[in-house]
Amino acid sequence: MGSLTDPGDRSGYDAQMTDVASLLPVYGELPPPPEPDAEEGSNKVWYLRQNRLFAQASLESIEDCEHLFKTTIFPKKSLVFDQGDPTRLVYLIKRGQVRIARLTEDGKEVTVAILGAGDIFGEETLFDQEERTTVAVCMEESLLCTAKAEELFALLSRDPRLALNVAKILSERLGDASATMEDLAYAKVSDRIMHLFERLAVEHGRTTGKGTRIDVRLTHADIASLIGSTRETVSLEMSNLIKAGRIKHDGRHVTIPGKEVSA
Repeated sequence: MGSLTDPGDRSGYDAQMTDVASLLPVYGELPPPPEPDAEEGSNKVWYLRQNRLFAQASLESIEDCEHLFKTTIFPKKSLVFDQGDPTRLVYLIKRGQVRIARLTEDGKEVTVAILGAGDIFGEETLFDQEERTTVAVCMEESLLCTAKAEELFALLSRDPRLALNVAKILSERLGDASATMEDLAYAKVSDRIMHLFERLAVEHGRTTGKGTRIDVRLTHADIASLIGSTRETVSLEMSNLIKAGRIKHDGRHVTIPGKEVSA
């Protein structure tokens, strides 16, 4: 499947409309191709500095490689890439939220990650030529930077600091996966929910006067998919956690009372 990041080329997008027709019941009608973001283009270096890929990198090194990244706005619910997509692009999130999911053989969607500003995804294309095994969909309008995998790999080869950042990101994701598997085996649903929120608080939390607010909006179905439960069970357990004072929920965001963000 072709990339959605070239708004000037309608042919690839039109071909994708046929390829992803089976996903329409899941994601709804696909939006038009994303448009490049001209207004934010001058701030590309600033946004790159906020991304985990460039943690501790010098301003000069970022300026030297900023030409490798193309800035694109993706509308809400737009498909960034599909499972089985052969394109080799890596994505950095400037703003917005992206859901990473897998589709099972029977067509069931399983959410594996919710990513936000500063995150990187699609990095598996740096290391192999295999087709993608996940689906990436924008949960809200998102501003993404894209880079060709081969060019980014060459950059990592020249800059050990960036390579270490990628290794750290992959290690953290492996740790999250191990923690999730342990939770599935031993933890109660309420504890799985709290463990998920605690991880999200570190990655996407903001300290407020009431505790740590998680700046990622999740439905009960999203939470259920992430912890291996059902929406009905999550709804019940969330209600119990709110009554017990372990979390607060304002209808949009979850806050963990008294918790401060820690790296």
